[in-house]
Amino acid sequence: MYNSQDKSALFNRDPSYLETDKAAVAAMIQAAVNVELFTIPLYMCSLYSLQGVHQITGQKSTLYQGRYWPGLAPSFRPGMDSMGNIAENSKAFNTIFSVFVEEMLHLQLASNLATVMGVTPVFTQLSPEAANFAWSCYSPESTLIPYILDFKDCIPKYASIKVKLGTLDLEQNELFLAIEEPEETAKERIREECRSKYFPAIPLQNWKAGDALPLFGSIGQMYQSLWDYLDIVYKNADGTEFTLWEKLYDPAALQRDLFNTVSSGHPYKEYQELETTVSGWLPEKAKEVVFKLICAITDQGEGNGIKKNIRPAKGLMAVSPVNQASDAALKADYPSYTDSGNPAPSTHAYARYDNGEKDHFERFGEIKEDLISGKIVTWDKWRIGQPERWTAKDLMAPDYDKNTYNLPPAEDVAAALNRLGNPLNADGTPDTAKRAANYKQFCQIATGAISGITTVLDQYWENPAVGFPFPSMGGSGDRLMMCWAVFGQLPDLSVGVQPRKAKTLYHACQGLDLNEPASTDLTCGSPEVYHNCRGSNTCKAEGGCGFVQQVGQSKSCGGSLKAVQAGCGLPAPAYSAPGDNMCKSFGGCAVPISASQIFPDFTNTSGQQNVGSMELNDFPAPRHATTKIPGQIIFKSGDFVHDIAWEAYKRVIESRDPNAPEPVKPPTSDIRLAFPPST
Repeated sequence: MYNSQDKSALFNRDPSYLETDKAAVAAMIQAAVNVELFTIPLYMCSLYSLQGVHQITGQKSTLYQGRYWPGLAPSFRPGMDSMGNIAENSKAFNTIFSVFVEEMLHLQLASNLATVMGVTPVFTQLSPEAANFAWSCYSPESTLIPYILDFKDCIPKYASIKVKLGTLDLEQNELFLAIEEPEETAKERIREECRSKYFPAIPLQNWKAGDALPLFGSIGQMYQSLWDYLDIVYKNADGTEFTLWEKLYDPAALQRDLFNTVSSGHPYKEYQELETTVSGWLPEKAKEVVFKLICAITDQGEGNGIKKNIRPAKGLMAVSPVNQASDAALKADYPSYTDSGNPAPSTHAYARYDNGEKDHFERFGEIKEDLISGKIVTWDKWRIGQPERWTAKDLMAPDYDKNTYNLPPAEDVAAALNRLGNPLNADGTPDTAKRAANYKQFCQIATGAISGITTVLDQYWENPAVGFPFPSMGGSGDRLMMCWAVFGQLPDLSVGVQPRKAKTLYHACQGLDLNEPASTDLTCGSPEVYHNCRGSNTCKAEGGCGFVQQVGQSKSCGGSLKAVQAGCGLPAPAYSAPGDNMCKSFGGCAVPISASQIFPDFTNTSGQQNVGSMELNDFPAPRHATTKIPGQIIFKSGDFVHDIAWEAYKRVIESRDPNAPEPVKPPTSDIRLAFPPST
């Protein structure tokens, strides 16, 4: 058992164990990355199972005024919004959203700890490309939290818990409570005869590089074990000493920060009292920062920091880090707006700061009370016995008639939602085969959206030129939520995306196939390339972007424009056309493209407002090399993205044969009508 360990063994280690200990730390920090990542789809899936609607707003923006879209979003003072959302649903959403964001912070911190110890973190071990990015770890019968606990080893209260994706109900909430339970409770839940498998002594006994790690019993214990390794001191034969930490530490390691970075759109550090990166410090100071970062993770999760080991004659330095985000900073970093584009109280700040004083275990405890009361309604309950549940009124805000853009009518969107979730045969009977196909497609879209994030993260902590795909997080939530809202079923992430074939040109959306001959399926983009951010599209012609993307600029998405750069061997004189981007990660959000996706306000490279030009490319077989063709397309803020994509497509087809018949634009498909625009 861990608590029986003689800590003096850490401070008199034989140097012959150095390489083995370095390998153990590498395995342990990758395990920490995997565990933090493992919790995120679990929490997301239940988060987006909560029934409700949201609005898409922006500063001085009325693009989507008067419209409601399926799915909840953070709210200011739940129960007081004008959308009619259930108060307990909004409260639960805020609570799980706050946990989800902090798990993203934990993933960042664990990844920064990895690189500073010489380990490049990998984010696709749980959903590998070889398995088409499917998350088989969430099998409905699984009882294993990777590296932490097998519920089969638990007392009866816990033994029946399954580690699966699911709707937010009491059973799923018990899983979340178990994940976040404090260490002492974690020990008590394991049957006495099984406890020898858990809470291992550090250094690991008889462990060698390549061996599986033991089960740690709790997430806090995993981090405590990592810290114990960092405390190891080796004693040479001549009496001199050196530490494992000084052999691991890389002060110039690549560090990434999504929370305390500062920009015009994110003016303040969210965590005013917490360092979120490690590089550049002298070794002892760096180790102190590492300790605080690990404590931040365990404090927010189970409510306790890890402990420092007491080295003989050295004493103990107490550390009490402040691990809550600043309310003032969050309000400035994440402003909210009304449906008409005016300032409103920050919903993001309210959701996070209002929950910030409570650890994750306490937050899920509060949700349990509302679940017991029966006041929380999830999509699966909302749709029971009502296959034609969606109506136009569900999607119409009081100012519906004030929208000046030609968005698809709410009646059409509601009808599309119903047709997708309840397709009918010609005789009016349910088309079960079509429904199953639709459901599989939505699951592939959800899996593809998340794989778009994890595959970028595999590069993000390795290559400083790779940007973080910020809209992917919100976009992936949309994809999970839409599966719930349309089918009343969970997005099954064990359904992998379709595998890509080498030397094949894929396309971004309905009717934009530049292959010869083109696909006869005109309803959607290629299922092999479902994604939801420019940073996660994988090759040319896959961009479905609703943002303004400069050619040659392949970092994270946004409406603002920066200096022109070259890319893929081509100059960058213009913007990237949706469905016609020249190569990987240039211009690509949201496959499929929402029928409501509109280009937002932007400033072009000449300082003009809301007007720009897009270059045109062709990708002729068999090599599909990018070939720039003459001419440009003029586009404006307020133009529909698929309209511009279709214009680019027509121009490319015309360049091949000016005498060929003009392509006929297909009617808007149900899936494009149903999906909300990327934000």
